[in-house]
Amino acid sequence: MNTLLLDREPINLDIEPTTFAANSLNPLGGRVGKLTLEFDREGFRLINKKGRTVSTVGWFELEELKNEVCERGRFSYRGMINPGTGDMQAVIRVGLENDSDRERLAAIFAKLPAEVSGRKCTECGGIVIDNICKNCGQSFTGQQRRKGLKFILIGSLLVVIGIVLSYATYNPSSGSMWLFYGPIIIGAGLVIGGLVGLVFGKRV
Repeated sequence: MNTLLLDREPINLDIEPTTFAANSLNPLGGRVGKLTLEFDREGFRLINKKGRTVSTVGWFELEELKNEVCERGRFSYRGMINPGTGDMQAVIRVGLENDSDRERLAAIFAKLPAEVSGRKCTECGGIVIDNICKNCGQSFTGQQRRKGLKFILIGSLLVVIGIVLSYATYNPSSGSMWLFYGPIIIGAGLVIGGLVGLVFGKRV
């Protein structure tokens, strides 16, 4: 456990123990394994289809929660997970199996303080909310703009590569070609993400 977590106050939510059927998700949102979520006052656990607990999270340990339960029936957070090869820290993505459970889970997350959605400050390890570290006051809005520009550059390059590769396979006699849509789609996604960074990042 991160030693910085030891200074945090425990969080106990006013909820009854409850479970949800869920799936682990890959970065593209595809389902890669069945899970059971067990929630109680102190936190929650991820249990795989073999009944083994692969991640246990106290509410006060929860970091970088991205709550998309109401909109997309899923959430993600940064934490420790044991996939069977040893403990590792990663972004853990979870999707609900049943859309009817969205309201129940959203009501639980609504009780959490805003700090659980913040990321870590690279300077002091504090929680960053709205691009400002609540511990040392460091601003990360300029960093967000630089990251946005980097995403736009990489995304544009991927789009160009996809188009060039597709054009190179064009057969004028048959009028057919291989469309390399992977780099084009990924590149377009990075460009959009970069534009969001530029729009919401402020110059400092």
